[in-house]
Formats: sequence, structure tokens, C-alpha cells
Amino acid sequence: MRGVGRALLVALLPLALGCGRSEDPVRVAIDSVVAGAEKQDAHRVVEALAPDFQAADGSNGAAVEAMLRQYFAAYESLHVEIRKLAIEHGTGSAVVRFEAVVSGMPRSLPGLEGLLPRSSTLRFEVELRSGSDGWKISRASWSEL
Repeated sequence: MRGVGRALLVALLPLALGCGRSEDPVRVAIDSVVAGAEKQDAHRVVEALAPDFQAADGSNGAAVEAMLRQYFAAYESLHVEIRKLAIEHGTGSAVVRFEAVVSGMPRSLPGLEGLLPRSSTLRFEVELRSGSDGWKISRASWSEL
């Protein structure tokens, strides 16, 4: 599930605030990532990352995109539900904490039946920065619950 966590982190993160509309630009950035994850659009998710993005495990945006593509290829569909969302605004930055319940229908792949989880719950902490290109995720960490 570590790979799932990293993929979902990026996908959800920014995984992940797909509940309702908001004018908060941080929330809008998060909602965009959730929408990208549910559409299994790795490029859209990675667009939400800052050029110097760093995950807690040391991976960068390119590594996250590669992981997302593999993860998305393994699932017919994905759904992300965000719980316990908290946004702490700073000057030009924000820290977002939430739980993401990710559920999906694994593809029917010979030899992989039963290996891919239908549901996972992850706890995320992401940092976003405001810049000329909007709010971008600069740092992310997660753990499986």
C-alpha cells in the first residue's frame, strides 16, 4: 500500500477535498487534484505540484507521475472521499491535513486478482504555496490508517 499511498497522496492530495464548492483558492487547488485522481488523469494531478515538489519519501513530481500512471492503469475506476479536512492559512502558504478514503474497482488482470485493494484510508499533510501560477503543492506526507 505504500505505492498506493504515494500515488493517492498526489492524486488525492491536493488529494482530495472533493466535497462541495469553495472560493478558498487552497481548497480549489485540492478539489482539482481530487477531480484529476477520480478521472485517472496523472497529468492533471501533477500540474498541481510545485516544480520543486518533495514527498516525505524523497520522491519528486516525475516519480509521482510515473507511479500514478501505474496505479491508474490497475483500476477501472476510482473514488476519493475527503474526511477531517483542516486548512491552516499562512502568508502565501497553507498546510492542509485530511483523511482520504480511496475506493476503486481493480481491473481484471490475470494473476493479480485479489492483490489490489478495493479501499484504502490515508492520512495526508500537504503544504501549498501561492505563486504566479496559483497555489501549488510543495510538500506532502502521508500514512496509511
